[in-house]
Amino acid sequence: MRWCKVFPGQEDQIPEVATFVTQLLGSHPDRDPIASCAAELAANAIRHTASGQDGFFATEVTWTGQTVRVAVSDGGADTVPFTGPAGTPPAPQHAEHGLGALARLSARWGTEGDYRGRVVWAQFLASTDLASTSTGSAPVATSVPLAAERSTAAEAADLAERYKGWHTWFGHWTRQWWAIPRQASATAALIAEPTAVALALKLDSLGPA
Repeated sequence: MRWCKVFPGQEDQIPEVATFVTQLLGSHPDRDPIASCAAELAANAIRHTASGQDGFFATEVTWTGQTVRVAVSDGGADTVPFTGPAGTPPAPQHAEHGLGALARLSARWGTEGDYRGRVVWAQFLASTDLASTSTGSAPVATSVPLAAERSTAAEAADLAERYKGWHTWFGHWTRQWWAIPRQASATAALIAEPTAVALALKLDSLGPA
């Protein structure tokens, strides 16, 4: 699943980015630190690139299985966001804030582009995956939040067929049915309902996304 939203390059958009990511990730166990890192990426784009000079930046979230990737595309700058190669631990004085926090909390991170425009990205694994990676042991638990369970597969397929303007899925952690417009909408946002039938009724009442 992939979502992308464009924001004005203004300070008041930093919490809006965090809210955007929080809503998308639902009850993902690492939702809050991922949203915090997304806010740090937004702050970097606004304060240190051309995006903050009456420009814009884009925030993209990709969620595949247990891996979440957050990327922010900015307007570019003469300075380079990172001073070391990907995976370099941040200096202690920078570890709790800014891009230092990003490096500390993410599994992988990096930057692409140049002074004309850059993408700064971070990749996050579920906590159980991080633990197994660091210890070499098997994960304590596994989950694939955006895949339909066998008992819900037919309902998931029906929703996908009927509502092509929406991303629809069953949340394993939340035990709820979710929908979000494929295209940005001023009148529709993230929706949650306890059953597939309830979600269908809600989408019918809203009309085409």
